[in-house]
Amino acid sequence: MRNKHYLAFVFVLLLISAGRGMAQDGEAKMSLAFEKGDSLNSCKVIVTAADTPVADIDVKLYVQRLFSLLPVGDAVTTDEEGIASFEFPSGIPADLDGKLSVVARIEDDETFGNAEVKGSINWGVARKAQVELGRSLSGSRGNAPVYFIVVSNLIIAGIWGTLIYVVLQLFRIRKISRHLQSNKQA
Repeated sequence: MRNKHYLAFVFVLLLISAGRGMAQDGEAKMSLAFEKGDSLNSCKVIVTAADTPVADIDVKLYVQRLFSLLPVGDAVTTDEEGIASFEFPSGIPADLDGKLSVVARIEDDETFGNAEVKGSINWGVARKAQVELGRSLSGSRGNAPVYFIVVSNLIIAGIWGTLIYVVLQLFRIRKISRHLQSNKQA
């Protein structure tokens, strides 16, 4: 009886793995090209599968941020040549050198699944190096406000003072109890 359940379980696993293999028919290859115009920057994504252009695939364009991706415009469908063209907005904050990391993605496509390509371009607005703010709430340890330093040190000294006082009182109680025991015996 147990062997029948085991065989049924293995059969179900085989069916599931076979179904996953059939869900994605091919692998899409993507390339990213940047074109700088006089007043307009554009980004082209070329999608191919088995060296032939793929039409009618939705492609999304993103800019890499610190923890996630920032969408740049709406999804664009590829044409007969497998090309999706995007207008690239100006004024996106970049790193100190003005470089942006651009990501083009195909997401949850029935034929190709998920695919992405990354590229880097110098079209962003360069950030300025951080300026020391001096003593402020957002300052680091050495730039903390003086009253924060004084108050935190007073709190720490109060806690340690209380602990030392309790230990000294315990020794005092022990000394008094010894003195009382010696008076009772005499």
